[in-house]
Amino acid sequence: MRFGAMTAAAVRWSESEVQAEDGYRIPLRIYDGPRSGLATLVWAHGGSWTRGSLEDWHAACLALTSLCGLRIVNVGYRLAPRWTHPTALNDLLSVVRWATAHLTDPASQLVIGGDSAGGTIAAGAALWCRDHGMPVAGQILAYPPLDPECTAPSYLAMPARFPERRQLQQAWARYRGPLADRRDESYLTPLNGSDLSGLCRTALITGTFDPVSDDVRSYAANLQRDGVPALLHTDPALEHGDFLFQRGPRPNPVHVWINTVLDTWFDTTHDHNRMRTPR
Repeated sequence: MRFGAMTAAAVRWSESEVQAEDGYRIPLRIYDGPRSGLATLVWAHGGSWTRGSLEDWHAACLALTSLCGLRIVNVGYRLAPRWTHPTALNDLLSVVRWATAHLTDPASQLVIGGDSAGGTIAAGAALWCRDHGMPVAGQILAYPPLDPECTAPSYLAMPARFPERRQLQQAWARYRGPLADRRDESYLTPLNGSDLSGLCRTALITGTFDPVSDDVRSYAANLQRDGVPALLHTDPALEHGDFLFQRGPRPNPVHVWINTVLDTWFDTTHDHNRMRTPR
């Protein structure tokens, strides 16, 4: 039995706020499907760390929830350049703590994820959680940029392809802030981590011709090197940003992949509150 698609009408959604450590009120949209007691997916939206909002990602999160039936928490983290790293990371971690304390079932699990720049932030959050003993059942990352210098060959293979290397380098610079003001960058990107052992299971997706694809493949290889269960899916038809788009009546392919990952991780045919053994 797969999670299967449900109608959007079967999804309940609401808005809330979580207080960050500095007192800022982080806005959330919470989407609940019929299987919300099984797991919560805390999602960080994309937008090159400088754009994106709960409203911009609303339709996509609604569609994903209607497909997988779980609880999805869409996080309105603070954006650059006004807010530089690690503000967005800390906002996401505040929501992870809140979501962990508000799991709808005692046996429910928490997963962190994000698309594009949100995937970068989610990857840093997963590392932080490992280092600070916060249990996370997995991370799901859709085409995250992971190298601030954008040095891999995939960035140069098709210079005009979105996201363009120069634009992404500029977005990284705005996210990191002026050189003189940069704070601890330990969790800026998981490519900085020399040892990934003990990290939660990870699923990654990228387009074959996405400029960030070499970053994603390198991270997957590093995870596997350090013994972390890591699933990498490369799709020749996938474009950067496709998490947002619905083309025709068929489900969004990124959403279908996320649903498949969750079906792989969770035993939906027996006890809905048991995780499968890592494959």
